[in-house]
Amino acid sequence: MEKQRKAAEQTVILKGDGRETTVTMRNGVILLPKGFKVTPRRVVRRGKAPAKTVTVNLAGLKDAPDYGPRAITQRLVNALGNNAVAALLGVNKDRPGRWVSGQDAPNEENRAQLADLDALVGHLHSAFTPAQARLWLEGQDPHLGARPIDVYRLEGAAPVIEAIRAFEQGAFA
Repeated sequence: MEKQRKAAEQTVILKGDGRETTVTMRNGVILLPKGFKVTPRRVVRRGKAPAKTVTVNLAGLKDAPDYGPRAITQRLVNALGNNAVAALLGVNKDRPGRWVSGQDAPNEENRAQLADLDALVGHLHSAFTPAQARLWLEGQDPHLGARPIDVYRLEGAAPVIEAIRAFEQGAFA
C-alpha cells in the first residue's frame, strides 16, 4: 500500500506572483501548505489573447462550394436583391448576376467585399427582422454616431458588425 501511495505522489513547483513554491501532488490533486492563499485566475477580457494557445488541425479543411464567391453572391442577391448588392459593392448592376451565373468571377477585392457583406447580412439576420434591419441601417446609430449604411460604405463591415453586437447587448455610445 505504501508503495502505491509513493508512486502516485510527486513534488511540483508552483510559480506565481514572482515566487516559486514547492508542493506535493498526490493522485493528481495538489496539496497546498497551510496558510497558502489561492487567488482566482484573472478573467481574460473579450478581445484579449487567451492565456492558453489552442492548436487546431485544419488538415480536414476542404473546398466547400457554399463558401465560394458564386454561392455567397447568390445568397446576397437572394437577401438584398441584385441592384442593392451591386450598389453596396460599388460595381456595375450586371456584375452580381454574372458572378452568380459563372459568366464572370469577382476579382480579389470584390471577393473580400462579398465575404464582408455576407458576414454583415448574417449579423443583421441574427439581430433583426428584415424590416427592422432596413430601419436600423438607414437610421442613426448611437454607437456609430452615424447611419450604419453610410459607415459600411466608408469603412466596411467591421464597425457595423461591432455596432450590431453593441445593440444586441443593449450598449449605447
